[in-house]
Amino acid sequence: MSALPSRRALAVGAALIGGAALLTPLGVASLRRAPAERTEAPAAGPTAAGPGPAGAATALADGGAGLLDGGEAVGSAPADGAAGLLDGGWDAGVAPFEKPVWSAASRAATYGGLSSDACDREMKRRRIPHAPAARGAPLVDRPVRLTGPLHGVAFRGDGVARSRSISPFDIADCRLVLALDDLAAFLATRGIAEVVHVSMHRPAPAGTAAPKPKKAQKAPAKPAGKKASKGATKAAKKGAIAPKPPAPAPGRPSQHALGLAIDVAAFVKADGARLDVKADWHGAIGAPPCGPGSEPKEPSAHALELREILCAVHTSGLFNVVLTPNANEAHADHFHFDIKRDAHYFLLE
Repeated sequence: MSALPSRRALAVGAALIGGAALLTPLGVASLRRAPAERTEAPAAGPTAAGPGPAGAATALADGGAGLLDGGEAVGSAPADGAAGLLDGGWDAGVAPFEKPVWSAASRAATYGGLSSDACDREMKRRRIPHAPAARGAPLVDRPVRLTGPLHGVAFRGDGVARSRSISPFDIADCRLVLALDDLAAFLATRGIAEVVHVSMHRPAPAGTAAPKPKKAQKAPAKPAGKKASKGATKAAKKGAIAPKPPAPAPGRPSQHALGLAIDVAAFVKADGARLDVKADWHGAIGAPPCGPGSEPKEPSAHALELREILCAVHTSGLFNVVLTPNANEAHADHFHFDIKRDAHYFLLE
């Protein structure tokens, strides 16, 4: 597909500056409004995006085929390269920017809730080119490597010294791969041929443990003043060995350590043009990335197109967390997209 004409980019940019963005879902054939559900804010970190008008989180479709797990549909059917944000031909027009409202039908929730086997089956159904990643990512539930482009869009690690066949930074959990497949279907309509990323998986620090399923709450301890247990009485005797204090809790792994995040440095178009986050974003820390007040300091065609892409990705509900250079210095050169398997919120900064 041809690259976006400059006059169209500037027109869309003007809408963004006025607080508008395209609201067509990524890679979906139809727009169906999902019922709004309770929004749960993150326990720590940046403030979650507040609830917006219902309908920003959209259902998935691929011609009626559902995402099956043991014969039972999980969430809604995933997109599989269907019509979405099209450049030329059909156009949904411009609508006010809306924050997605979390629901169990959102793509982030659908993919995050998949079992490993269901995720494997969906990758095979879509014929996503991949291979198992046998080593290098111990905390990733179902580690794989992409072995080819998705919808004609290649994902390439930037500055990775080792070959992608052995680099730990090119490993991803299969759930992230499904989200990247949807992302690629959208980017292909924009003439994007390559996604340059800083990393997907990043090894966790020593001592970090994989998250475990939540256990049932233990019975409350006996009230003070009750008779001590026999074990405690024996330990108090002379010469008895005092019980060891509990070991410190292991650190919580990042979404990169779980293979559920990607840091995107640039989008490269088929004609060679590069939309570089560090060079072309032109934002400001603390400013909103989308909607009112999100205009770039230098409204170049590249800056406006980056915002259009970023805001469409967030609105689609494809990722739980979207971070831009407006978040902090640590994100000055990339967009961070991630899926959180137990999150009931969307966040944009």
